[in-house]
Amino acid sequence: MVTAIMNLGSLALLFAIVYIIIYFVQKRRSKRDKVLNKKVFYGSLITGLVLTSLGGGFLTEDENAEKVETLTEENEELHDELESTHSDHEKAIAELEQQYEEEVADLTAEIEKSSGNIEEYEEQIAELEEENEQIDSLSDEVDELSAENDSLNDTISDLESDLASAESNAATASSNSSSDSSSGSSSESSSENDSGSESSTSNGSESDSSSSESSSDSSVYYKNCTEAKEAGAAPVHEGDPGYASHLDRDGDGIGCET
Repeated sequence: MVTAIMNLGSLALLFAIVYIIIYFVQKRRSKRDKVLNKKVFYGSLITGLVLTSLGGGFLTEDENAEKVETLTEENEELHDELESTHSDHEKAIAELEQQYEEEVADLTAEIEKSSGNIEEYEEQIAELEEENEQIDSLSDEVDELSAENDSLNDTISDLESDLASAESNAATASSNSSSDSSSGSSSESSSENDSGSESSTSNGSESDSSSSESSSDSSVYYKNCTEAKEAGAAPVHEGDPGYASHLDRDGDGIGCET
């Protein structure tokens, strides 16, 4: 319909244009004045313009209507897509919220568990600190006992030294008394028999020499291994001058081994 109107308008305009061209051509060729039929010219011209304008208007309206329909359909499609996207977003948000709540719950449980572990660790640390304090106290007691033990060992060493000195003095006194008795018996036997007296005199002199040697050996006394080492006698073997039990702690017969 719109196309037909536009075609009629175009034909009317074309007729008006052809008519005016023919008019000017005939006017130039003939010398007489030719009258323009204004009704035909203006009628066809106006009719063509009106029909063309109406057809263009109708065509514009149709195109606009089609565009409106197209845009409406596109709008509906976009609306549907938007609703679908919104629904997907809501589902995703719901899933994320659920996941977040689960993670928060897990973290809360872990925090509570960690808090319990921290309390246990603090209790264990407090117990360890108490045990360390007890250990420090015991260490102090051990140090005190060690000091007392050292003091007792020094006292024992001094007593052993005194005992060894007493034993040495006793041995010296005993050797001196035996020497005196040997001299008396020797002089009695010499008055009875000359030959016996010579023999007794000889035995007496040997006894005196052995007694003097014993006396000289027992007179050597070392208070400790330091004195023995300074005297160059270390190690001191059993039977050597200056040997005593306080120098031989392990009792193997060798004193001041090191």
